[in-house]
Amino acid sequence: MAIAFPLHLLAATLWVGGMFFALVVLRPAALPLEMPLRVGLWSRVLERFMVVVWGTVLILPLTGYWMIFEGFGGMTGAGRHIRIMEGIGWCMILLFLLLFFRAFRPMQRMARELLIPETGLYIERIRKIVRINLLLGLIIFGVAGAGRYW
Repeated sequence: MAIAFPLHLLAATLWVGGMFFALVVLRPAALPLEMPLRVGLWSRVLERFMVVVWGTVLILPLTGYWMIFEGFGGMTGAGRHIRIMEGIGWCMILLFLLLFFRAFRPMQRMARELLIPETGLYIERIRKIVRINLLLGLIIFGVAGAGRYW
C-alpha cells in the first residue's frame, strides 16, 4: 500500500491535471495563433501527452486493484466509493482508447500530410472527449476525497 497509493495518486494527478491544463490554460492561449501554428502546437503537445496517459492507463488499474486486494481483502471489503471510482475509471480508459485510436492517430496522420483543416477537425474531436474525461476525472477526485465518509 505504501507504494501503490502514491503511484496511484501521482498517475491520476498527471492525467487529470494534464487534461485540465490543456483545456483551461493551453487551449485559450493557443486560440490567437494562426491555424497552421495551432495545429502544429497541438500535434506536438498531444504526442507528448499521449505517452504520459498511456503510462497512467497502465498504472491506475494495477495500483487500484493492488490496493483493493491488499488493503480491503478484495472487492467485498471495498466500499461503494471504490466501486464508483473503478467504474468511472474504466469509462475514462475506454474513452481514452477511443480518443487515441479514432481521433489522435488520424489527427497525427493529417498533421504529417499538412492537411490543416482536417487536422483541426480531429483536434476538435479530441477536445470533446477530453472534456468528458476531465469531468469524469474530477468526479473521481471528489469521490476519492469524500467517499469514505458516506
